[in-house]
Amino acid sequence: MSKANVNIPHGICVSERSNVRRFLSRRTLTGRLWLTVFYLVLVIFTVMPIASLVVRGFVDTENSRVVLTLNAVSAVLGEPSYWAAMWNTVVISIGAMLLATAIGVILAWCLVRTNVPWARLLEQLATLPIFIPPFIGAFAWVLIGAPRVGLLNLTFRGLGGGELVDIYTYLGIIWTTAIYIAPYVMMIVAAALRNMDPSLEEAAQISGLNRVRTMLLITLPVVAPSILSGAVLSFVICIGLFGTPVLLGMTKEIYMVTTRIYTELQHFPPNFGIVAVLAIYLMVLSVIANLLQGWALKGRSFVTVTGKGFRPRIITLASGRYLVAAVIWLYLVLTVIGPVIIIAAAAFSTFTWSGTFTWANVTFLWTSEDVRSTLWNSVVITIIAATATTVLGFAVSWITVRTRIAGREILQFIVLLPMSIPSLAFALGVSFFWLWTPWSVYGTIWIIIIGLIGRYVSYAVRAVTSSLMQIHPELEESARVSGFGWLSTVRRITLPLVLPAIISSWVMVYSIYISELSMVLPLYTANTRTLSILSFDTWAVGEFSQVASLSLLQLVLGAGVMWLVTAFTRQRHATAV
Repeated sequence: MSKANVNIPHGICVSERSNVRRFLSRRTLTGRLWLTVFYLVLVIFTVMPIASLVVRGFVDTENSRVVLTLNAVSAVLGEPSYWAAMWNTVVISIGAMLLATAIGVILAWCLVRTNVPWARLLEQLATLPIFIPPFIGAFAWVLIGAPRVGLLNLTFRGLGGGELVDIYTYLGIIWTTAIYIAPYVMMIVAAALRNMDPSLEEAAQISGLNRVRTMLLITLPVVAPSILSGAVLSFVICIGLFGTPVLLGMTKEIYMVTTRIYTELQHFPPNFGIVAVLAIYLMVLSVIANLLQGWALKGRSFVTVTGKGFRPRIITLASGRYLVAAVIWLYLVLTVIGPVIIIAAAAFSTFTWSGTFTWANVTFLWTSEDVRSTLWNSVVITIIAATATTVLGFAVSWITVRTRIAGREILQFIVLLPMSIPSLAFALGVSFFWLWTPWSVYGTIWIIIIGLIGRYVSYAVRAVTSSLMQIHPELEESARVSGFGWLSTVRRITLPLVLPAIISSWVMVYSIYISELSMVLPLYTANTRTLSILSFDTWAVGEFSQVASLSLLQLVLGAGVMWLVTAFTRQRHATAV
């Protein structure tokens, strides 16, 4: 706490005032020391990888000397295939963004503003696609819509037709990408709709507008910032995706920038300058998208929450609400239920849809040394990284929300910086930075852990900060007045109150880490392979049934831990009540 913000009471003697000042001085010094430590840790984890990535695109080694050069930039600008990858990235990302935004906005409006049956349950279920890893979601749609082996095409051919769908196209990639990121838009827009004053819509309807025109002319413009935020988030996620484009695009040579980076890394020796410039492409696209969002909202007011109380108005859909519920269930079938059933069926088939079932692909999970070693690496990396991310996220949140230390706002800015950087680009920056340092981190699981923490610590900060801000500081101040130190206050007062947010944060980053592919790809070695890398390698050699069994294992590891933690939390809550 800053010394300037603390008033020393009058009426105490000079020596006591001197002691108080020395105490405040020591406390201020201690606070600044801790802040400096956090600055260093976060700069190493988040800023240095980004800086290293940018620098690597403009330097090279000549005769053991590092020199500035534009060779990599010239090579990328002069090669048509890189421009084609850039074009594909922009087209597919914009297409997926538009589709995801449309699905997300419709879902949010139906679930929040209408009387659709089981709205609360459906809203929770509609977030599940987020927890299906992109690689597994894309693989499920390969089994559904691939030209020769896709379930839809096999069924349609059996009825005397031809190829019904082809998932290896631009539309296939856009569709598969959009349906799995639509829940991000839905959650952002749903929150805005809940905070919207319904008197605006009521005034529009009194003026003669019907429900559709009210939604188009009043509701959607008022929540435009949330829609735009969801759209930009979708675009940034799309440009950094690796699993979906590589599975669906490489078959017909539809390369995006991420797949070009992957192919460049397969060359020996890889040209890291070109790889860095391609990754900078992704960063530039992300920055442009965020700047456009700021420009679109500049100088406009979207205030909907005032001191006047209100309750969200529910629109009655009469019998049409069952049709809306059926459409939402169809979305869940296409994104979660159907893919999981199809992957399970493929895991027990001798070869995709051969019609002959076997246990061989399942027994492979506990008889293969590759599976055992990669499973061990995945679990160790995930648990350590998720725990460290949550602890660091809580510490940053506590400093920024509960203290008055000068410079704490910069701490939050540093943490949020990697949020707009695609995972693959950030991972390349991590590898460049640690290759330049004298410490032998590269080639161990620790570089993967460090990369995951730096890329996703902002997720933990967001989750814990919102919970901390809801707790009035007077509870902690009462504990301090009663003689508790700051550590005891945090342990006995703050932590129990924000424990649900901490657990949610841990589960969220755990579910990301257990199946992360883009971040691990540039950082793993033969000894640090994870399950996601093993799944990708198995797909590359065409063992689809084994990929299905590995995907099931990843889903069980993700969903199983989420279920256990949720059940444990509910039991504690019930015991407390």
